[in-house]
Amino acid sequence: MKIKSRFIIVSPVVMINKSHIFLMKVGPYCGYSLDEIIHIKQKEEQTIGRFYWGYSGVFCRPSAVMAFVSHAKAHQQPVSVLLSSTNSSYSTQNLTRFSQYSVNKIDWQPLPSEVLLVGNNQASHFAFVGRKLKKQNTKINLADYCSFKGMFPDPNKYLDDYFHYRVDKACGYYSPRNPTIQKILTVDYSCELSDPHCVYIR
Repeated sequence: MKIKSRFIIVSPVVMINKSHIFLMKVGPYCGYSLDEIIHIKQKEEQTIGRFYWGYSGVFCRPSAVMAFVSHAKAHQQPVSVLLSSTNSSYSTQNLTRFSQYSVNKIDWQPLPSEVLLVGNNQASHFAFVGRKLKKQNTKINLADYCSFKGMFPDPNKYLDDYFHYRVDKACGYYSPRNPTIQKILTVDYSCELSDPHCVYIR
């Protein structure tokens, strides 16, 4: 009796080494599952050619993101947005739908009616503007990326030490150091920043 050999093909792990990354942890938010949020944003992109992904907090405010975008442009590089899923859920009181955006907090314009952005209007909120949102099955070595401070990369602060605990968003610049240092993070979704890149919302 012949026994047929059976082989299991395992896809190799793809490691990301993009020059400029905007990294963010994402998960359930204000009653929406992550799958629902992804579907909503993909629908926005299909309708208006881009989508707005809202967030709040003290990290990666629009002014910091735009400085990072300027650095990437000076090096003729795109900014890749990498989203890593988390099971942590976020809910808020005084939930409202945002209807305006601004690039400078002075001149405000209406958001397209197709855009769904919700949150607590008593706190500052922002949104990055993206396109080509897609599912990923890749990984990134946080130890290969230094964080971005002001207008320049910070060689004294790498994402393997920085991107944890309360820090759920970061701009990173690819600058590999000791190859033995590794802190691997799974990337579940990716997209590209699209003009106007990052905005204030209210």
